[in-house]
Amino acid sequence: MNEQLFLKGQRVVTPEGKGEVTDAIGDKIVVKLDKGTTETFASADIQDDSNAG
Repeated sequence: MNEQLFLKGQRVVTPEGKGEVTDAIGDKIVVKLDKGTTETFASADIQDDSNAG
């Protein structure tokens, strides 16, 4: 299984754009997107933003 652990405050890339993890509940990751909205994604749908400074 290719499971990724996402932590609060971690910068990620989602299908809706880049953002920051605000909560992680099981396989559901809540992300505050840079455009100002908050969305929930399956962990398989997001990636670590390794380019974040």
